[in-house]
Order: sequence, then structure tokens, then C-alpha cells
Amino acid sequence: MQKQQLLGALILLALTAGTILAAQPAAARQREAAQTEKAYAELLAATPVAELEGEGTSPNGRFEVRTVGESQHYVSGVVTPEKLQVVNTATGQVLWEDMGYVSQSALWSPDGKFLALSYGGRTWSYVRLFETDTWTSWDFTLPDGSPIPEYTFLPEDWGHWERNRAVPEETYHLLLTVGRGGDGEEVHTYRCSLRMEEGLLTGSVLEQTRSLLSESYDFDHDGVAETTELVTVWEPEGDRAAWYEVQVTRADGTLLWLETAADYHAGINSLYALKLDGRDYLLQYCPYMGQGYCTYQYRVFSLGGDGEPVVYQENGVEFDINFGSPIHKSFDVKSIAAFLHQVHGYLDSAQVLVDTTWGELLPEDTDYSDLPALERALEDYQRE
Repeated sequence: MQKQQLLGALILLALTAGTILAAQPAAARQREAAQTEKAYAELLAATPVAELEGEGTSPNGRFEVRTVGESQHYVSGVVTPEKLQVVNTATGQVLWEDMGYVSQSALWSPDGKFLALSYGGRTWSYVRLFETDTWTSWDFTLPDGSPIPEYTFLPEDWGHWERNRAVPEETYHLLLTVGRGGDGEEVHTYRCSLRMEEGLLTGSVLEQTRSLLSESYDFDHDGVAETTELVTVWEPEGDRAAWYEVQVTRADGTLLWLETAADYHAGINSLYALKLDGRDYLLQYCPYMGQGYCTYQYRVFSLGGDGEPVVYQENGVEFDINFGSPIHKSFDVKSIAAFLHQVHGYLDSAQVLVDTTWGELLPEDTDYSDLPALERALEDYQRE
């Protein structure tokens, strides 16, 4: 009996010792967890909450983008907000809501019709666009339909709304810059065109590039030179241009004038810079041909204060080259020659800005300054 009691006492002692030994690491872990939790709470308390950047309120004051509260998430040196919202300023109604992010920035179109909202995390960026009558949204993708690549970020000045003069049915399009240019990161600019289809917002994206043509032309004759640039808008595949835009911008950055040109038939156009009597002018030359009917026109003009063309000289001629056909109407050699002689007199001293025309009737080496020879060349062309 004594042996059994002694054995029981030893077993109890061993169990008690084991419990004590096991409890010591658990207590240590609890103390370590409490210290970690306290340190994290102190870190959150000392860390700023990521704020909304850009334009919080719409131009008409009807809507506000805001962050609400703060989460318990520390990311990349900030605490993320609890919520990101768009609200009606008059009623406080929440029109759209999501979680808060490491970064969030709002950009309103000047007419208040559209909102571009960019947000992102430690390794990614995203852009969503809203139409403010329906509050339907459309998510930006690259022209090939893929999202913004991971570890590709938006610059501080990531976008701006531009008045769309090239497509009258659109009010504004968003020019969105992706990439900051550091550490070999490429910078691309995309044109986002928006439209409503069956009550839903949708859009299309094309990349555009911009090249400086001159900073010395003064087309509005106000004594201050404008900046003249060629914008190329690319097809989704990126291997050919969809169209071109010649843009003339004032010294204060406002767009003074824009004209388009394209390689497709209806878009052919050519624009030149021309100096006459010490002043800068634009020369537009459009030699159009369709089904053998030709309409050749040119105009030399400056720009008024609002960007409207102020014509210095213009001329045109119409003819057709359906020789030997019942539908042939006119090929007046003298009038055609006089027109070509006149316009090429300007072209010879002009600087090309953009040219998508398909060439002319006569060979490239034609001497347009010799009017009699030009008439003979046109007569030969008619006989061929």
C-alpha cells in the first residue's frame, strides 16, 4: 500500500512539474504576443492615414469623394482608410463605396459629367471611371484588354480631361499616364474615350504619343510664340496610326487650335507652316480624289484669338480623270495648272507639319514653277 501511495505521489509530482514546464513557454509566448500587439498599436497610432488626393469635390459641388475612418492595416508607411466613398453632398447619400487603399486620387471632368478615380496598393494600380447621372462605372484596361501591370504605378499628375474637338459627339476624354519613368519603367499615355450604351458606361482606350514640332511659330500674331505639336493616336495593335492631330497651344497651356489627319481615304490632309511678309501662317492642302472625281483645295490662314481660322488666301479646283467614259465631265488644263502653280508656290517654302495625302497627278519631279510646262504635262496626262 505504501509503495502504491509513493508511486502515485511520484506520478503526480511528475505531472505537476511537466505542467509547470509547459506553462512557462506558453506564458512567454503570450507576453511576446502582447508586446507585439502593443508595438503594432503604437505603430498604427503614430502612422498617418492615407488621404484622398486630387479633386475631392465635383466642379458643380454636387458630389464629393472622401475617405472614412481608418483600418487596422499598415502598408507602405501609411494606414489605409476604412472606406472610400462617393457621396451626394446635399443628401449625404453614398453613391459608391469600397475599402480604403494605400493611395486614392480623384479627377473630375470640367463639366462634372465624369469622375476618374485611381487607387492602388503596394504593388498595383487601378483606375475606374464613373458617369455621374447613372453612377455606372467602367474599368480602365490597356488597349489589348489587360490590366495595368503589377509594379507599374501612376505618376502624381496621372491624368487630365481634354476637350474632344476631333469627335464632336464626345464632350471630354481622359488622358491617362501610366508609369513614372524611374528605374527603366516606361511611360505611356492613353486616350480613354467614354460613351453610354444601353444605360451603361463603356469606353475604349488607344495609346497616343506626342512630338514637338516647333516652339517658335506665332500663328495668332499676338507677338507670343505658340507650341506646335503632332499627336499620334495609335491603333490597338500599336503598329500603325489611327489618326494624327496637329495641336497649337498658347504659352499658358490652353489649346488654341487642332486639326486632324489620317491615312484612310476620308481623312487625308496636309498641314504646313508658312511665313509670309515676316508673319507665320498655316497652309492646309487637301487634294482629294474618289471614283475618279477630284476636288483640290487649299487655304492659307492665321488664327484668331479664339482659334478660329482667319483666311489670308484660298482656292480650289474640281475635275475628273474618267477619260473616255460617258461620266467624264471636265478636265480644264489651264485652271488645274493655275491652281497647282499657285499652291506649290506656297508649298516650296513651307515646313510640313503632317501629310497623309496620296500624291498628285503628275510625277514627283514636276516643276510647278513653270506654268507653260505644267500645262503641257497635264495635256500629256490627259492623252495617256
